[in-house]
Amino acid sequence: MKRSIIFWDFSNFQITLSRLLNRPFAEIASSFDYAAFARAIQSEHDLIKIYFACSHGYNENELAAFYRSMDYHPFFYVRIFDRPMNKTIEKQVDVYLATQMVALAYENVYDIAFLVSGDEDFVPAIEVVHQKGKIVVAVAAETAMSRLLKRRADRFILIDDPKTYLHKPYYYENFLKS
Repeated sequence: MKRSIIFWDFSNFQITLSRLLNRPFAEIASSFDYAAFARAIQSEHDLIKIYFACSHGYNENELAAFYRSMDYHPFFYVRIFDRPMNKTIEKQVDVYLATQMVALAYENVYDIAFLVSGDEDFVPAIEVVHQKGKIVVAVAAETAMSRLLKRRADRFILIDDPKTYLHKPYYYENFLKS
C-alpha cells in the first residue's frame, strides 16, 4: 500500500468552501466532516499525516479556537500563522506546505502527496517532488484550481460538491474504518 500525506492549505480551502456552499465559513465550520473528506480523497492509501496549515487575523478568536481544535483529530498536525487584519493575502501557509512537501519527499516519508489547494504557487514544489519520484494529486474546486497546477500534478480531484461532507461530526476514533 502506498504511503500518503495530505498537505492542506486550509486558508484557501475555507474560502472555496464558503463560495461553493454560498454560506459564511462560520456557519459551515462545525458541520463539515474534515476527517471523512480526508479519508475520501486518499482512501486507497496508508495515511501518514495531514499537514493542516491556516492563517487568521489577530482578532479572529473563534477561528483560532477552531483551528486549534483541529489539532486534536488523529493524523492532523495543525500549523497556524498570524495574518494582519488589513491583509487578505498570506504566503506563509503556501511556503510552509511547499517546504514540508519537498523536505518529506527527500526524507522518503511518503509516496503520494495530496495537495488540497488550487494555488499555482505550489508548482515549483511539485516539480521538485517529481524529481524524487513522488506522485502529486491536486485537490480543489474547478473554479479554484490553476490550469498550470492541474497540468503539473499527476492527477487531480475536483471537489465541486462539498455538501457530501456536511453532517453531524464524525467519530474520529473510527477515522480509518468504513
